[in-house]
Parts: sequence; C-alpha cells; structure tokens
Amino acid sequence: MDNGKGLNTSMNEGNAETQEDYQIQEEKIEKLVVTKKLVKFLFAVGVFSFGYNFVTTAEYVHFIEILEDVGFKSSIVISVLFSISLMALCIGAIFGGIISDKIRSKFGQRIPTIFLGSVGAGAFFILIPLITQVVNNLTMIFILLAIIFTIAHLLLGGAYPAWFSLISDLFKKKERTFASVVVIIFSATGAAIAIIIFSMLIDNGFSWIIWIITGLALAIGGILTSILLPRENPKEPSDVKLSDIRRIPKIIWKYGGLPWALLLIVNTFWGFGSHLVETGLVVSLVKRFDVLEITASFASNILMGVFIAVFLIPVIWFVNRIGKTRASIVASLSYGIFCLLLALMKNFSAIYFIVIIGGLSNILISTLQIALPADIVPKGREASFMGIFFVFSTAVKSLATLVQGILLLNKETVKSLTVFGGYPWSFIFASIAFAIALVILFAIYSMKQKEKIMNIMQITS
Repeated sequence: MDNGKGLNTSMNEGNAETQEDYQIQEEKIEKLVVTKKLVKFLFAVGVFSFGYNFVTTAEYVHFIEILEDVGFKSSIVISVLFSISLMALCIGAIFGGIISDKIRSKFGQRIPTIFLGSVGAGAFFILIPLITQVVNNLTMIFILLAIIFTIAHLLLGGAYPAWFSLISDLFKKKERTFASVVVIIFSATGAAIAIIIFSMLIDNGFSWIIWIITGLALAIGGILTSILLPRENPKEPSDVKLSDIRRIPKIIWKYGGLPWALLLIVNTFWGFGSHLVETGLVVSLVKRFDVLEITASFASNILMGVFIAVFLIPVIWFVNRIGKTRASIVASLSYGIFCLLLALMKNFSAIYFIVIIGGLSNILISTLQIALPADIVPKGREASFMGIFFVFSTAVKSLATLVQGILLLNKETVKSLTVFGGYPWSFIFASIAFAIALVILFAIYSMKQKEKIMNIMQITS
C-alpha cells in the first residue's frame, strides 16, 4: 500500500486491473485448494450475514408495513424513526471498527465485538413486541421504539466492521472472490427466507413476531461465527486510537489515499440508490398494482434471488476478466437501467422481466462492494476502514429514507411519472444516483489509464 501517493500503483496492487494480472488471478482461482479450514472460515463469515439479512429485510423491505400495523400511518414519522436507527448504526460502526482493530483479548481480536454486538442487538430486537403489543399510546410507543432501535443499532454497528474485516483477515487475495460469493449466497438465502416468512406474517396480521425471529436469527448467527473464528491476535501492536475518530478524513487520506476517497464516494451513491430500491420494491408493487405482499415478494425479491443464482458464476468470470473498475461501471449502468424500468413499468407482469436485470445488477454490486475494499484496505486498520466504508453507504440511507418519505407523502398509490411523487419518482432518484456513480467511475478509469500510459513512457524512455 502506498498510502495514496500513486493511484495507479495502489489500485493495480489491490485490484489487479491489467489483463495480465487477471490471467494470473484466474489461474490462481482454478488452483484454489478447498480445505476444511477454508470451508470453516467461509461458513463463519456466511452465517453472520445470514442472520444480519433478517434485520435488513425487516427494516429495508417490511419496515413500513410493520409500523403501519402498530398504528403509524405517516411516512414522515416512519422515516424519522428509521433515520434514527441508521444514525445509531453508523455511530456504532465507527466506534466498533476502531475498538476491534485496537483490541487484543484471550478470545482473539474480532470475536468480542462480533459476539457482544450481535447477541446484544438481537436481545433488544426481541424486546420490541413487548412495546408494540402492550403500550397503547402511539407517542409513548414512538419514544420507546426510538430508544430500543438506537441501542440495538449501536450494538449491531459495533459488530459489523469486525465481521466485514474478516474477508481481509481470514482469506488470501485469491480466496476473497469466493468468500464474497459465499457471503452473497448466505445473505440472499437469509433474505429470501425472511421475505417469505415476514410476508406471510404481515398478510395474516402477525407482524410483531417478525422482531422475535429477527433477533433470534441475528444472535444465533453471531454466536456461530464467534465459535468458528480462531482465537488469535495480530502479532504487531496496534497504533489505532479512539482519538482517530476526530480526524477520520486525515486517517482516510493518510492510509487509504485517493483510491479509498473515490471508492467511498461511489459507495455513497450506490448506497443511496440501492436503499430506495430495497425499501420500495415490494411495497411499490403492493401499492401500485394492488397485489398481496406475498405475491409481490415472490415476483420481485424471490425471483430476483433465482436470477442471482443463475448469474453467479458468469459474474465471477466477468469481473475477473475485465477488472473490478470496469465491472463497477457495468454494475452502475445495469442497476440504473433496472431502476428506470421500475419507474416506467405500467403493469404488474412486467416485473417478471425487469428482475432479470435486477438480479444481474444486484450480484455485480454485491460482489464489488465486498471485494473492492477488502483488496485495498490498509493493514492493521481493516475493521476501522471497513467500518468507514460501511458508514458511507449506510449514513446516506437516512437521506434516502427522508427523500422517499417526502415523495410518498399521500402518493403511495401513484402508478406513473405523470404526477410528481410516489414510487415511480423514488426509482427515478435511484437511477440518478447510479448515473452519478457511473460518471465518477468513468473518471477513475480515465485517471488510471493516464497513469498507465505515463508509467509505460517512463519505462521505455
């Protein structure tokens, strides 16, 4: 790592962007030896993401319906409550990443924050039905939910960076693509199961049970991950300090340089756009086309999961073939088209074709959001930087939720773009976000090409 002093050097070392590097990488992937240790580590990182996706499904896909069942009818009120949760998640991730990098214990470096964060958050999620089912005053329910969500997300945020850093800690560079794919498979499986169960519970008036299931899934996932991880500490002492929080921009530039700065900006727009889709896809189908929750879930997220499985191997080959930067350009373009089609669709049956592009876009974005940062994360600051990376894509979701709430205010059933507002315009905003990310990625690629030309000229002169 050159601390950002050379864009081409850093990105080439981390991402192996030249065709020659990718030919070497493909050979290494083909010769990858699957050992019991590797399988154990793959399951360890996968099972946490399985449980975590019960949380994201409850909050990103079904949050509006769950709170509507409680009695909250205002999109603004729901958006404010969710924004509070996201802010707490980001604060927890910043502190959790620094603590995880700094800590040295008899349980190892990553286990304490993963275990305490996931189990603690799971316990608070399980408490939510006690509030919503016992308390009758909506104002008091809002206050208590705000407190519980804040604590739960602070704990969950503390666990996430330590888990995210495992991709860099446990796996060699040639193994990280497979590790990313395993995480995606576990995540998609967890989300699919959660969507089916949660949709059935909502349709039958038992949405309060969702929080109990979510808490148990998260806690069990965190426990299993903690059991499977090696109880090891880095040999080198850590130079990470809690005071680093006050100078995060300087830390990013000093240890990550321009590659990390640009990657964080791209991830911010990815996070904004994808959040609008994740939170609005199923509900928009229900509101716009008057179908059951379970029908909308099967036609969108479940079917999309099928296409993700179909595209899994081709996407791995594609990313390895053309390089991560160019693959990111394709990912942004395809996801933007997906959002645009969601905005323009006139009837429910169109979703069966649109999700084909959605599946391809999701697997591309999901793979690159894991593999890109893991390859270039600074040594010794894995959890800190992964936490910051996570925060940039998560913090912007508060803004996305607020924008969505304003657009949906009294316009949830709007079907077309002829009236400003509603889900069609929410998807237009998402498409714009991916278009901006696309422009930045083109700029990154152009800079990299200029650096390559300059290096070649220096070598040949």
